[in-house]
Amino acid sequence: MNWLDIVLVVTFIVYAYAGWVHGFVSNVFSGGGLLLGFLLGIALAPKFFAQGEGDPLKAVMSIVFVFVIAGIGNFLGTLIGRSLRIGRGPGRAIDAVFGAAFGTVVVMAASWALGYAVSASTLPYVSSAVRDSTVLARVDTLMPERAGAALRSFTDTLTGDVFPRYLDPFETEIIPQTDPPDQDTLALKSVRDARGSVVRVLGEAECRRTIEGSGFVIAPERVMTNAHVIAGVSRPTVTLGDRRLDARPVWFDAELDLAVVDVPGLDGDPLRFDTGAQQGDPAAVLGFPENGPFDARAARVRGRLDLRGPDIYGQGRVSRDVFSIRSLVRSGNSGGPLISADGDVIGVIFAASVSDAETGYAVTAAETVPVATAALRANRTVSTGGCA
Repeated sequence: MNWLDIVLVVTFIVYAYAGWVHGFVSNVFSGGGLLLGFLLGIALAPKFFAQGEGDPLKAVMSIVFVFVIAGIGNFLGTLIGRSLRIGRGPGRAIDAVFGAAFGTVVVMAASWALGYAVSASTLPYVSSAVRDSTVLARVDTLMPERAGAALRSFTDTLTGDVFPRYLDPFETEIIPQTDPPDQDTLALKSVRDARGSVVRVLGEAECRRTIEGSGFVIAPERVMTNAHVIAGVSRPTVTLGDRRLDARPVWFDAELDLAVVDVPGLDGDPLRFDTGAQQGDPAAVLGFPENGPFDARAARVRGRLDLRGPDIYGQGRVSRDVFSIRSLVRSGNSGGPLISADGDVIGVIFAASVSDAETGYAVTAAETVPVATAALRANRTVSTGGCA
């Protein structure tokens, strides 16, 4: 148990006791007011606090806003409930027991909802405590599988909607230790040559949002990127050098977060895949972070992990074979290649840690190669679903 677990247990006890004292009938209004206020705060926060590209201040303000609205709901509900409280009598004991149970359930549900959203936030100390919480992990097993999807807008407000959730909300993030990246890797001719095969991917999603990301050539007129980069986009564009070309999606995997687009007229050299990368190997992250100019960052493989989390829409549970890497990964790096010292693709960047600024994640080449092989035979335009 960590400090958050202690706080939660104490909170549960306090609300259980309050429910016992005030009874079920009274607690339906006070607890119901708390829960309704909490849900209202979660629904309104995205409207008052626009997605802040991971701005910690906006994340804190959003959380405070939710607590204030929940507090108001609790206060109003308590005022109504007091007049309906059952006094002494044969029904008092039953009323007290059900009141304690109801109060505990309400605060558990509210704690889980807030924890689910905060676990992916840009508040490292808090998000780490949430993911390491034994209590919230137990409560999570009792919640409906699709419950997290209802919190998506609020979660995006806390995270800035930079990357999709890459890890189950209440699972500890493992960050293997490794040496700092070797900056000399960027000077290698093989790495510099790979630049000519890295593209910028842009598009207007159906939710009226401009998407941005990176990609790389895997075959003549074929580019691989992340599924979340083109999610909800029917007509993405690919820019290589000074040429901007129309593209169409021919492969879309929301679980592995991989996609392939057909780009008529694209003449970049295909990059090769290398499935032999190991912990400690030098590498480079190539792409167009934050929709800016081309950027190359030295990296080093921290380790290979079986990363379990939801798909790009925050639903279900997916297991991905990934590399944890030591490097700076930013919004816009999504879909770009993780290049070995030999200039080969050892992974596809898809996420950055919310608790460590020097940690990112890439789907391994071993996981990617089967997708690339199948996508080369695909010619039919496919749906890219809704916005991720």
